[in-house]
This record gives sequence, C-alpha cells and structure tokens, in this order.
Amino acid sequence: MAKRESTFFNMVLALLTITLVASASLGFIYELTKEPIEAARAARKNEAIRAVVPDFDNNPTEEQYTIEVAGGELVFYPAKKEGELVGTAIETFTHRGFSGTIKLMVGLLPDGTIHGIEVLEHKETPGLGDKMESDKSDFSAQFEGEHPEDFQLRLRQDGGDVDGITATTISSRAYCEAVQRAYDVYMDKDADVSYELPSREEAVEIVLVNFANNPLREEYQVTAGGNQYTVFPGRRGRSYTGLAVDMPSDEGYIGPIRLMVGFDSEGVITGIEVLEHEETPGYGDLIENARSDFYKQFIGLNPGEDNIRLKEDGGIIDNISGATITARAYCDAVRSAWEVFSEAQNM
Repeated sequence: MAKRESTFFNMVLALLTITLVASASLGFIYELTKEPIEAARAARKNEAIRAVVPDFDNNPTEEQYTIEVAGGELVFYPAKKEGELVGTAIETFTHRGFSGTIKLMVGLLPDGTIHGIEVLEHKETPGLGDKMESDKSDFSAQFEGEHPEDFQLRLRQDGGDVDGITATTISSRAYCEAVQRAYDVYMDKDADVSYELPSREEAVEIVLVNFANNPLREEYQVTAGGNQYTVFPGRRGRSYTGLAVDMPSDEGYIGPIRLMVGFDSEGVITGIEVLEHEETPGYGDLIENARSDFYKQFIGLNPGEDNIRLKEDGGIIDNISGATITARAYCDAVRSAWEVFSEAQNM
C-alpha cells in the first residue's frame, strides 16, 4: 500500500514539474518573440502604407489619427511630399468576411480617388477568399484610379461595378464594405459614423406617442401566425393610446431585420425604429432612421387600409435605390407588426 501511495505521489510531482516547466517555457518564448512579432507587424503596416499612396517624404505613422466608428475604429496615416498632402492611407475593417474580420489599408488621394489597397489581416479560405491579397490575384487592381462617387463599391450582381472573386461572394462583398467605410469617413470626418441602433427600451419610447405610463413595465405576449411577439402598450390615465410591437427576423438581403413599430389606438403608424440588421453599408443600412428618411413615408399610414408595399410591387412605398430586397423585407415586417397589433386588439 505504501509503495502504491509513493508511486502516485511521484506521478503527481512529475506532472506538476512538467506543467511548471512548460508554463515557464511558454512565458519565456512569448517574451522572446513579442518584440519581433510587433516589429514585423509594424513593418508590414509601413509597407502597406507605402504601397497604397503616392511617394511621400514624411513619416505618416507620426501624424496618424483615429476616428471611432460603429464596431471599431479607423486609423488615418497622412502622406505628404514637401509639406503637401499627397494621399492618406486608411486602416479600415469589416466584420462580415466569410471567416470573420478583414482589415485593409486603403490609400485615397486628397479628392477621394482610390490609389491602392492592400490586405493587412484576414482568415478567409486559402485558394478562394485569400485571393483578395494583391500578390495572389489582381482583384484589388480594379479599384485603382476609381472614385467611389462614380464607381459603385458593390459587386456587379448587387448592382455595382466590382467584379467579385469567383466562388467568394461573401469575402468580395466584405472587401467592398471595408473600402466604402474608409471612403465615407474620409470624405465626411464629421459624419455620425459612431451611430448605434437604439435599444429595445429606447425604441419603445421613440415610436409611441401620447402616453404617460411606462410601457416597458406592461409588456405582454401576443400570438400571431403561430408565433409569439412582445408588445408594449401606451396609456394615458385609463385611456389606451397605442401599442409598440417588437417585430423580429424578417429576412433582408444579408440576414434578419428587426423593427420596433408603433401604432396609435386606431392602427395608424406613429413610429418605426430598426433594432437589428446586417444589411450592406451605404445601401441596405439606409433603413436606419439616422441614415435616411425612408421610415418617414410610413408614418401616418394604416397598414389595414394602405398598401404597405414597394411601388414596383403595386404598393405606395418608395424604394431604397440599390436595396430592393432590404426595403421589401422592411415593408413585410411593418405589415406583420400590424397583424400583431390587430391580434392584440382582439384579446
């Protein structure tokens, strides 16, 4: 028995020793390689800056500045020649790659013309998505010399001017999004690029009118079409003034669209807020109230009496240029919200 305990103790001691040695080794290797890795990363960034803007004689990294945007930040590196700005390298990103985040360095001339693009980081599929890299295909070459005001940064299948990489629609589309983000912020540095969609609580307060209660404390569930939806009643004293409907998961161009739709007691739309979506920046995201007046044409309509469909579908709603699928899904969600409102009236 004593021999068995001794053997067990020796095994535990050996395992602990191995663990300690391995941990110490990993820590040592990390510290040893940390600086070289950072140096290599910095060198690659400097190479990318030099590749995407005209010749310069300053040090762009010493004059860099950052602008916060929704989902991250953009870093700007001004390139100058004899004190004159010749271009700006912009470290931009998208989280919508096939395998996650893609980071690009986009070089713009002072007027916004694209001078060059280099990939900084990505995890796209080897042999497919990684063809966005300039040394693996000429995909990026089609952007050079183009101005996004005239050259639509969307794939041709989406109505734009960009030839996508074969079998990599998601990666190609994400690449275009990152370039568009860089251009938009560069051209309008004071734009509300950090805008975030309202929370459910904020949206309820926005879309309901003429209420004095706290609708959030009176939420309840309504069943419509076999599904359950959360609604928030507005009241003033004992009078019912309207209802806000949380309408999730209408499928847009890229993914679900979730709205908060407000109605008065007669079913007239009093407000709409987008809660969630993944639609294309510059096109589908124009459903957001802060980015266009698309929502305003719904206010004052009654879906039970008015045809809440796009005009091209026989309805009365003006489309969003280049985002038909998104606009159509938005209309569908509004009509579905009204159906929930109607069911609530019958409860």
